[in-house]
Amino acid sequence: MPFLGLRGTRLLLAISFTAGIGFCLFGIDNAALGGVISSGPFDRRFGLDATGQGAITGAYELGCFAGALLVSAFGERWSRRAVLLTSVIPLMVGAALQVSTFSTAQLAVGRVVAGVGMGGITSMLPVWQSETSPPHLRGMLVCCSLSMLIVGQLIAYWAAYGLLQKYDTDMTWRVMFSLQMMAGAVMAVALWFMPIHEIITAVELERQSARGWSDLLKRTHDGQGEKRRMLTAVVIQVMQAFSGSTVISYYVTTIFKEAIGLSDHLSTLLSGYLQVFFLVCSFGTWWLIERAGRRILFLVTAFCMATVLFLMGGMIKLNTHASGIAAAVMVFAYQAFFTWGWMAGVWVYSSEINPLSWRSKGMGLAVALQWLFDFVLLMITPIGIANIGYGLFMLFGAFNLCFIPFVALYCPETAGLPLESIDALYLPGVDPVKESKRLRKEFAAARQALQGQGGVSLSRVASASGKQAGDKTLAEHATSGSPT
Repeated sequence: MPFLGLRGTRLLLAISFTAGIGFCLFGIDNAALGGVISSGPFDRRFGLDATGQGAITGAYELGCFAGALLVSAFGERWSRRAVLLTSVIPLMVGAALQVSTFSTAQLAVGRVVAGVGMGGITSMLPVWQSETSPPHLRGMLVCCSLSMLIVGQLIAYWAAYGLLQKYDTDMTWRVMFSLQMMAGAVMAVALWFMPIHEIITAVELERQSARGWSDLLKRTHDGQGEKRRMLTAVVIQVMQAFSGSTVISYYVTTIFKEAIGLSDHLSTLLSGYLQVFFLVCSFGTWWLIERAGRRILFLVTAFCMATVLFLMGGMIKLNTHASGIAAAVMVFAYQAFFTWGWMAGVWVYSSEINPLSWRSKGMGLAVALQWLFDFVLLMITPIGIANIGYGLFMLFGAFNLCFIPFVALYCPETAGLPLESIDALYLPGVDPVKESKRLRKEFAAARQALQGQGGVSLSRVASASGKQAGDKTLAEHATSGSPT
């Protein structure tokens, strides 16, 4: 289906732009409040103590949790575009409530309502982009869109910094909240032109094959590892929350100031520079996600993040000027490793690994639980920094080490595989990790052979070679006498 008259590579770029606007909105929403919550104008209007600030921040996370659960429960009943467009409505309403508020209660309600919309968007957007992208470019295109999340954070952070330097009125935080409405409006317009014919068949099949929640407790209807795959997506998504990224994302200025001991001004500047560094590092993920693969990046960066967090905790424990500088460097190192492995990679992998019969349910549940644990971590982090200090970072380092055996044992490589061919990795009696290595080699060989036939488009290559490799695996499984 043409998208504004575009085809091929231009169409893929247009899809990535649309998805990127959604993730940019995600970044703006995440950072808008953080940029002004400690400012004079905001404090004079609402007068929140530390507990109140945590509650207002967490209200958004709870709204996102509810929105993602709604997608999990009902998302398969409508098209991807319908779900996304519907999710924009509470987002815009919630943003309007925040912009116009004069009371803490209205602010909290606005945060929850906007969160419901964002929870729906973050649950469905990766699924739509994965389904409309060719296998050999799928990871890179999702990573490109997720770089826009960082752009959104940069816009919000530096807009707040600039406004607060010049103005000391309520206009500062009202403008920040209005950024959500602007990005939401752009996304809504772009969604009207979203291509859907390419995935109509997949959506219809999902509706026909969708399982009820009670099926999770049954042994039947699991011929392609549906339950294991859905639970894998849930665990991977929750792991991102426990990687330490949520703590550093929301409390990086507090970490620089209170845990490391830097001045207010230097802490603020370093926080802004960290976001710029975050964006630059994300460009490397575009190249790594397809060439190194999701699985290797998860394993390597989990170990590196653990090492950096242990070193950071040790430097904070020493509590000297030199160790403070070293701890600040560790924050930047952590952000680089997180970006290359567990930032975009998690969203790519969880949208790929979910089976068709659980795609909306599985992704919605995975994202909902991530938002829920983000909320929990946001509530306990200030307490952890105040009471155990350096130990908090070592705790998250230990969490990262725990990720390694799970990924090694339960996460097959999906890079380069068509979504429909991932089913072949989970046939009864098949080791998904070993089978993925064999199938990816066959798929790569088939794609190379078809490309050698002049005039064959990349989309046809992906479809034909994926079918060849997948059909061969299914045929071999059938002739082996294994039950299907």
